[in-house]
Amino acid sequence: MEQAFSPQLCEISDNMGLGLYQRLTTQEASLFLRCPLKSIQQLITQNKIGYITLPNAEIEFFGYMLLEYMLNHISEPIKQAKKPENKNQERILRLDEVTQLVGVSRTTLWRMERKGDFPARIPLSSRSVGWRSIDIDNWMKNR
Repeated sequence: MEQAFSPQLCEISDNMGLGLYQRLTTQEASLFLRCPLKSIQQLITQNKIGYITLPNAEIEFFGYMLLEYMLNHISEPIKQAKKPENKNQERILRLDEVTQLVGVSRTTLWRMERKGDFPARIPLSSRSVGWRSIDIDNWMKNR
């Protein structure tokens, strides 16, 4: 049996806490999409967004209709704004990424760091640390 919705739509729905078949009024849709009620009404008249008409002539939306609209109209600028990652560009790696790259547990990582066998961490805030990607790359090459 074919899935009714794409995995991307289901994942976004779960992350946002919005049921795909949850019904929303035009006011709720306006709040969800963070746009004025007038804009929602324009989208309806221009048939740019899916909706349902109830017997009493009220208009409502299913959650999936709002998410589909968002995906079709909001994700395009994000895709265009994304720049290709430069391999030589320095960046800060967080603990999970460093442990995956190096292949050791965080305890082993910290033991090696205390001995001076691993690059020193950089404090990012009072409760988080990171490592320079160049330091990790050099360490892995020289190991």
